[in-house]
Amino acid sequence: MDRKLTTRLIVIAAVLGLSAYLLYPSYKYFGDYRKRTPDQLNQLTDAQRKSYQKTLEKSLKLGLDLQGGMHVVMELDESKGKVENKGDALDRAMEVLNTRVDAFGVAEPTVARQGDNRILVQLPGIDDPERVRKLIGEVAQLKFQKVREAQEVMPLLENLDKKLKEKQPARADTDTSATALGDSLFQFEQKPGESKDPAVENPFTSQFVDYRFGALYVPDDGVRVQRVQQLLKDLKNEIPQGFQFTWSSEQGPPTADGLPTKALYVLNTKKEMEGDRLEDARISPDPDQPGRMSVNFRLDRRGARQFARITEEMVGKQLAIVLDDVVKSAPSIKGKIPSGEGVITGSFTDKEAADLGIVLRAGAMPVSLKFAEERTVGPTLGSDSLRRGLTASLVGLGLSVLFLLVYYKLSGLLAAAALTMNLIVVLAVMAILRASLSLPGIAGMVLSVAMAVDANVLIFERIREELRKKKTVGASIEAGYKNAFSAILDSNLTTVFAAIVLFYYGTGPVRGFAVTLIIGIAASMFTALFVTRFVYDVITRKRQVAKLSI
Repeated sequence: MDRKLTTRLIVIAAVLGLSAYLLYPSYKYFGDYRKRTPDQLNQLTDAQRKSYQKTLEKSLKLGLDLQGGMHVVMELDESKGKVENKGDALDRAMEVLNTRVDAFGVAEPTVARQGDNRILVQLPGIDDPERVRKLIGEVAQLKFQKVREAQEVMPLLENLDKKLKEKQPARADTDTSATALGDSLFQFEQKPGESKDPAVENPFTSQFVDYRFGALYVPDDGVRVQRVQQLLKDLKNEIPQGFQFTWSSEQGPPTADGLPTKALYVLNTKKEMEGDRLEDARISPDPDQPGRMSVNFRLDRRGARQFARITEEMVGKQLAIVLDDVVKSAPSIKGKIPSGEGVITGSFTDKEAADLGIVLRAGAMPVSLKFAEERTVGPTLGSDSLRRGLTASLVGLGLSVLFLLVYYKLSGLLAAAALTMNLIVVLAVMAILRASLSLPGIAGMVLSVAMAVDANVLIFERIREELRKKKTVGASIEAGYKNAFSAILDSNLTTVFAAIVLFYYGTGPVRGFAVTLIIGIAASMFTALFVTRFVYDVITRKRQVAKLSI
């Protein structure tokens, strides 16, 4: 074998060897790890877990439609005000979403614009839709606000009682009156001779069971919280500027009947500081609540100086940490905090604390988004789609091979071997590019196989034409490849150009189809024009072949 053929053999062997190496993790993952249950994976040793992670990182990724996951379309919410520059707002929102999704650990996510007011988010492999919905939909506006002191709150509540009694004198007669709910209700001090019915004398404050640490506590019995919310709406114009009622995520002390309570803080509307100076947020065990987690945050240098000044001025007072208009905690400031570090508590579970840390590190959403479309693909449906897609691909490949064998005989067998190599190369390139294989991607692979068959048919027909002219086998092969090259190149290039347009303007599955099609066409050019030609040249190199099975 001369140097030219040796070089081509080395190239072919290198491509096949590299492809096998790149596909081995996929073979190992889908042949072993993917069949194991979550409990079995949790029982892996540290060394096995490390090997599993490496295999997972290098294996072929499956798209949303093959392994299950979430498909979400989010839309600009202009109900609270018109967004002037929608393009810029969407770009900034996508940056935040990308950061959150990456930190969440989703494999091969898709975050892309859809039209001029929507964002497409696809998260393959996700089995906790509620957690993801909260993670990507949360606005995450962090604020620090002063908690109003008792001497400021009491007169306000007394005035609200007075205003409410004037507006709604009949409210005490309802089934959810204070008397109907027990004697443990919080009441203000009553003057001698006045009625002992707190619902009559205090129609607003009788809804609460306690007042301490800057918060009013409402029995969470399925009625009272909703009533207080309605009362606050009714009294909206009676609440003076500078006062803000804000619910907390924490539970308060139970009632005498054992009912849980919900905390309602009275805050100063002025924001002492916002979370835009946040530099980092990490989770850690909550020292005051064993088994619970807290979120430790750190401000940047400028934020630390501002925080130090605020805490110095508020020694002995409460500072509420408010996230998305919910009080997460309201600690009393015991002294100046110069480090710019703090803790957000609130009975978080591990997942809740981790997600809050992700959202805070990613930054606040620059605009309000709402869920316009949501679709969850279950793992069972994904597995069924994968099986059907592979079955369709194998049937298509089998029919193509059968046609080549029947019509072109041994030359058809050579082309069939080239098609198999074509698929191996495509999958290997997708693995190294970390591209996701989806149903449209499988369709792209099938189409690339069809293009490879078309290329081989063009070559074989040109060789047949040359053989009819009574040329030798070697000369016919040489002329057949030469004459077919321009037609093969033109047809493949036009398809590649169309695929590039699809990739540039498409999203999600459309891009998956375009990527696999481009890779498949490149692989088909290599196998049809390089690999099969090498085999023919080896056959005709040292001996005169009188007849070609074609």
